[in-house]
Amino acid sequence: MTVSKPTSSHVIKTDVCLFDLDGTIVDTTIAAESTWRKLCAKHNVDPTELFKVSHGSKSAEMLARFFPDVDNTDNKGALMLEKDMADNYIDTVKLVPGAKDLLLSLDKDTSDPSKNFNVENKRKWAIVTSGSPYLAFSWFANILKDVGKPTVFVTGNDVTEGKPHPMGYKMAREALSKTWNYTVPCRSVVFEDAPVGIKAGNAMGAITIGIASSHPAEKLAEVGANFVVKDLTQVTVKENTETGCIQLEIKDPLFSNPI
Repeated sequence: MTVSKPTSSHVIKTDVCLFDLDGTIVDTTIAAESTWRKLCAKHNVDPTELFKVSHGSKSAEMLARFFPDVDNTDNKGALMLEKDMADNYIDTVKLVPGAKDLLLSLDKDTSDPSKNFNVENKRKWAIVTSGSPYLAFSWFANILKDVGKPTVFVTGNDVTEGKPHPMGYKMAREALSKTWNYTVPCRSVVFEDAPVGIKAGNAMGAITIGIASSHPAEKLAEVGANFVVKDLTQVTVKENTETGCIQLEIKDPLFSNPI
Protein backbone atom coordinates (compact mmCIF):
# COMPACT_ATOMS: atom_id res chain seq x y z
CA MET A 1 0.00 0.00 0.00
CA THR A 2 1.31 3.43 -0.92
CA VAL A 3 1.20 6.07 1.78
CA SER A 4 2.05 9.73 1.50
CA LYS A 5 2.68 12.66 3.79
CA PRO A 6 -0.13 15.17 3.21
CA THR A 7 0.39 18.89 2.75
CA SER A 8 -3.00 20.03 4.00
CA SER A 9 -5.76 19.23 6.44
CA HIS A 10 -8.73 17.00 5.61
CA VAL A 11 -12.43 17.15 6.46
CA ILE A 12 -14.36 13.89 6.70
CA LYS A 13 -18.05 13.23 7.32
CA THR A 14 -19.47 10.53 9.55
CA ASP A 15 -22.56 9.63 11.55
CA VAL A 16 -20.82 8.13 14.59
CA CYS A 17 -17.36 7.96 16.14
CA LEU A 18 -16.05 4.75 17.70
CA PHE A 19 -13.05 4.87 20.03
CA ASP A 20 -10.68 2.30 21.36
CA LEU A 21 -9.72 3.22 24.93
CA ASP A 22 -6.22 2.24 26.05
CA GLY A 23 -3.65 4.07 23.92
CA THR A 24 -6.34 6.00 22.08
CA ILE A 25 -8.13 7.96 24.80
CA VAL A 26 -6.09 6.97 27.84
CA ASP A 27 -2.32 6.43 27.74
CA THR A 28 -1.87 3.27 29.78
CA THR A 29 1.30 1.97 28.15
CA ILE A 30 3.46 2.19 31.27
CA ALA A 31 0.77 0.66 33.47
CA ALA A 32 0.03 -2.17 31.06
CA GLU A 33 3.64 -3.05 30.37
CA SER A 34 4.55 -2.90 34.07
CA THR A 35 1.75 -5.33 34.90
CA TRP A 36 2.63 -7.72 32.09
CA ARG A 37 6.37 -7.59 32.89
CA LYS A 38 5.60 -8.62 36.47
CA LEU A 39 3.67 -11.66 35.19
CA CYS A 40 6.37 -12.45 32.62
CA ALA A 41 9.05 -12.49 35.32
CA LYS A 42 6.96 -14.85 37.42
CA HIS A 43 6.38 -17.31 34.55
CA ASN A 44 9.68 -16.93 32.69
CA VAL A 45 8.09 -15.42 29.55
CA ASP A 46 9.98 -13.06 27.25
CA PRO A 47 8.07 -9.73 27.43
CA THR A 48 9.50 -8.64 24.09
CA GLU A 49 7.62 -11.43 22.33
CA LEU A 50 4.45 -10.68 24.30
CA PHE A 51 4.50 -6.97 23.46
CA LYS A 52 4.71 -7.72 19.75
CA VAL A 53 1.05 -8.77 19.83
CA SER A 54 -0.46 -7.73 23.17
CA HIS A 55 -1.39 -4.10 22.46
CA GLY A 56 -5.06 -3.95 21.48
CA SER A 57 -5.64 -7.66 22.14
CA LYS A 58 -7.86 -9.24 24.79
CA SER A 59 -6.04 -10.12 28.00
CA ALA A 60 -7.70 -13.53 27.98
CA GLU A 61 -6.23 -14.30 24.57
CA MET A 62 -2.74 -13.28 25.71
CA LEU A 63 -3.03 -15.39 28.85
CA ALA A 64 -4.04 -18.44 26.84
CA ARG A 65 -1.21 -17.93 24.37
CA PHE A 66 1.69 -17.02 26.66
CA PHE A 67 0.62 -18.14 30.15
CA PRO A 68 -1.25 -21.45 29.81
CA ASP A 69 -0.58 -22.24 33.49
CA VAL A 70 -2.51 -19.20 34.70
CA ASP A 71 -6.05 -20.13 35.67
CA ASN A 72 -8.36 -17.86 33.70
CA THR A 73 -11.58 -19.69 34.50
CA ASP A 74 -14.46 -17.22 34.41
CA ASN A 75 -11.93 -14.60 33.28
CA LYS A 76 -10.46 -14.36 36.80
CA GLY A 77 -6.86 -14.31 35.54
CA ALA A 78 -7.53 -11.37 33.23
CA LEU A 79 -9.41 -9.55 35.98
CA MET A 80 -6.48 -10.05 38.36
CA LEU A 81 -4.14 -8.47 35.81
CA GLU A 82 -6.37 -5.53 35.08
CA LYS A 83 -7.11 -4.86 38.76
CA ASP A 84 -3.37 -4.72 39.34
CA MET A 85 -3.05 -2.19 36.54
CA ALA A 86 -5.93 0.01 37.68
CA ASP A 87 -5.20 -0.21 41.41
CA ASN A 88 -1.39 -0.03 41.49
CA TYR A 89 -0.34 1.98 38.45
CA ILE A 90 -2.97 4.73 38.28
CA ASP A 91 -0.26 7.35 38.85
CA THR A 92 1.31 6.43 35.49
CA VAL A 93 -1.94 6.80 33.53
CA LYS A 94 -2.68 10.01 31.61
CA LEU A 95 -5.03 11.20 28.91
CA VAL A 96 -3.91 11.20 25.30
CA PRO A 97 -3.58 14.92 24.39
CA GLY A 98 -6.80 16.26 22.88
CA ALA A 99 -8.91 13.27 23.96
CA LYS A 100 -11.05 15.02 26.55
CA ASP A 101 -11.73 18.05 24.33
CA LEU A 102 -12.67 15.86 21.37
CA LEU A 103 -15.10 13.69 23.36
CA LEU A 104 -16.77 16.70 24.94
CA SER A 105 -17.07 18.48 21.59
CA LEU A 106 -18.83 15.44 20.13
CA ASP A 107 -21.54 15.97 22.76
CA LYS A 108 -22.26 19.53 21.60
CA ASP A 109 -24.70 20.63 18.89
CA THR A 110 -22.80 23.23 16.86
CA SER A 111 -26.06 24.80 15.68
CA ASP A 112 -27.44 25.22 19.22
CA PRO A 113 -24.91 25.63 22.07
CA SER A 114 -27.63 24.95 24.65
CA LYS A 115 -28.02 21.38 23.42
CA ASN A 116 -25.90 18.59 24.87
CA PHE A 117 -26.32 15.10 23.47
CA ASN A 118 -25.01 13.56 26.70
CA VAL A 119 -27.74 15.23 28.77
CA GLU A 120 -30.26 13.79 26.33
CA ASN A 121 -28.55 10.39 26.63
CA LYS A 122 -27.98 10.35 22.87
CA ARG A 123 -24.27 10.50 22.35
CA LYS A 124 -22.84 10.03 18.87
CA TRP A 125 -19.77 8.19 20.11
CA ALA A 126 -18.98 4.92 21.83
CA ILE A 127 -16.08 3.02 23.37
CA VAL A 128 -14.92 -0.35 22.03
CA THR A 129 -12.12 -1.81 24.14
CA SER A 130 -10.46 -5.18 24.54
CA GLY A 131 -10.19 -4.53 28.28
CA SER A 132 -12.49 -5.80 31.01
CA PRO A 133 -15.37 -3.72 32.40
CA TYR A 134 -13.50 -3.25 35.69
CA LEU A 135 -10.48 -1.69 34.01
CA ALA A 136 -12.32 0.24 31.31
CA PHE A 137 -14.98 1.68 33.62
CA SER A 138 -12.34 2.67 36.17
CA TRP A 139 -10.79 5.19 33.78
CA PHE A 140 -14.16 6.94 33.45
CA ALA A 141 -14.56 6.94 37.21
CA ASN A 142 -11.33 8.87 37.70
CA ILE A 143 -9.24 10.29 34.87
CA LEU A 144 -12.28 10.73 32.58
CA LYS A 145 -14.89 11.62 35.20
CA ASP A 146 -15.52 15.02 33.59
CA VAL A 147 -16.52 13.26 30.37
CA GLY A 148 -18.58 10.46 31.89
CA LYS A 149 -19.03 6.88 30.73
CA PRO A 150 -20.97 6.61 27.47
CA THR A 151 -24.08 4.45 27.27
CA VAL A 152 -22.69 2.41 24.39
CA PHE A 153 -19.59 0.78 25.85
CA VAL A 154 -18.33 -2.52 24.42
CA THR A 155 -15.66 -4.37 26.43
CA GLY A 156 -13.73 -7.55 25.87
CA ASN A 157 -16.33 -9.42 27.92
CA ASP A 158 -19.06 -8.51 25.42
CA VAL A 159 -17.52 -10.19 22.38
CA THR A 160 -16.58 -13.72 21.43
CA GLU A 161 -14.14 -12.53 18.77
CA GLY A 162 -11.47 -9.98 19.66
CA LYS A 163 -9.77 -7.51 17.36
CA PRO A 164 -8.82 -7.71 14.47
CA HIS A 165 -12.31 -9.18 14.17
CA PRO A 166 -14.79 -6.29 13.75
CA MET A 167 -17.44 -7.74 16.09
CA GLY A 168 -17.01 -5.14 18.82
CA TYR A 169 -17.09 -2.19 16.46
CA LYS A 170 -20.10 -3.57 14.64
CA MET A 171 -21.95 -3.96 17.94
CA ALA A 172 -21.26 -0.34 18.87
CA ARG A 173 -22.23 0.96 15.44
CA GLU A 174 -25.51 -0.93 15.51
CA ALA A 175 -26.35 0.34 19.00
CA LEU A 176 -25.71 3.97 18.02
CA SER A 177 -27.66 3.49 14.81
CA LYS A 178 -30.69 2.43 16.86
CA THR A 179 -30.28 5.40 19.19
CA TRP A 180 -30.28 7.85 16.29
CA ASN A 181 -32.53 5.89 13.90
CA TYR A 182 -29.75 5.71 11.32
CA THR A 183 -29.80 3.30 8.45
CA VAL A 184 -27.57 0.33 9.23
CA PRO A 185 -24.72 0.30 8.51
CA CYS A 186 -24.30 4.03 9.15
CA ARG A 187 -21.12 5.93 8.39
CA SER A 188 -18.51 5.47 11.10
CA VAL A 189 -15.00 6.51 12.05
CA VAL A 190 -12.82 4.25 14.17
CA PHE A 191 -10.04 5.72 16.33
CA GLU A 192 -7.31 3.22 17.22
CA ASP A 193 -3.71 3.03 18.38
CA ALA A 194 -3.10 -0.64 17.54
CA PRO A 195 -2.72 -2.38 14.16
CA VAL A 196 -5.28 -5.04 15.16
CA GLY A 197 -7.80 -2.28 15.86
CA ILE A 198 -7.15 -0.56 12.54
CA LYS A 199 -7.73 -3.90 10.83
CA ALA A 200 -11.00 -4.34 12.75
CA GLY A 201 -12.24 -0.92 11.65
CA ASN A 202 -11.23 -1.53 8.05
CA ALA A 203 -12.98 -4.90 8.10
CA MET A 204 -16.34 -3.24 8.64
CA GLY A 205 -15.78 -0.43 6.15
CA ALA A 206 -15.15 2.41 8.61
CA ILE A 207 -12.79 5.31 8.09
CA THR A 208 -9.86 4.59 10.40
CA ILE A 209 -7.73 7.10 12.26
CA GLY A 210 -4.58 5.79 13.88
CA ILE A 211 -3.07 7.44 16.95
CA ALA A 212 0.70 6.93 17.08
CA SER A 213 0.91 6.53 20.85
CA SER A 214 1.98 2.90 21.20
CA HIS A 215 3.03 1.96 17.64
CA PRO A 216 5.05 3.78 14.97
CA ALA A 217 2.97 5.94 12.63
CA GLU A 218 4.39 4.05 9.66
CA LYS A 219 3.09 0.74 11.01
CA LEU A 220 -0.45 2.09 11.40
CA ALA A 221 -0.32 3.44 7.85
CA GLU A 222 0.98 0.13 6.51
CA VAL A 223 -1.95 -1.83 7.94
CA GLY A 224 -4.43 0.51 6.28
CA ALA A 225 -5.21 3.48 8.55
CA ASN A 226 -6.82 6.18 6.42
CA PHE A 227 -5.14 8.82 8.57
CA VAL A 228 -2.45 8.70 11.23
CA VAL A 229 -2.03 11.47 13.81
CA LYS A 230 0.39 12.00 16.68
CA ASP A 231 -2.49 12.59 19.09
CA LEU A 232 -6.08 13.83 19.18
CA THR A 233 -5.20 17.53 19.23
CA GLN A 234 -5.03 17.09 15.45
CA VAL A 235 -8.72 16.11 15.24
CA THR A 236 -11.45 18.72 15.79
CA VAL A 237 -15.21 18.84 15.32
CA LYS A 238 -16.15 21.38 12.65
CA GLU A 239 -19.88 20.62 12.55
CA ASN A 240 -22.17 18.38 14.58
CA THR A 241 -25.93 18.82 14.65
CA GLU A 242 -28.87 16.75 15.81
CA THR A 243 -30.23 16.44 12.27
CA GLY A 244 -26.91 16.40 10.40
CA CYS A 245 -23.68 14.49 10.29
CA ILE A 246 -20.41 15.00 12.13
CA GLN A 247 -17.71 16.83 10.22
CA LEU A 248 -14.21 16.22 11.54
CA GLU A 249 -11.13 18.15 10.51
CA ILE A 250 -7.82 16.27 10.61
CA LYS A 251 -5.01 18.78 10.75
CA ASP A 252 -1.72 17.85 9.13
CA PRO A 253 -1.86 14.07 9.68
CA LEU A 254 1.44 12.23 9.73
CA PHE A 255 0.20 9.90 6.99
CA SER A 256 -2.91 9.55 4.87
CA ASN A 257 -4.26 6.81 2.62
CA PRO A 258 -6.93 7.43 0.00
CA ILE A 259 -10.48 6.92 1.25
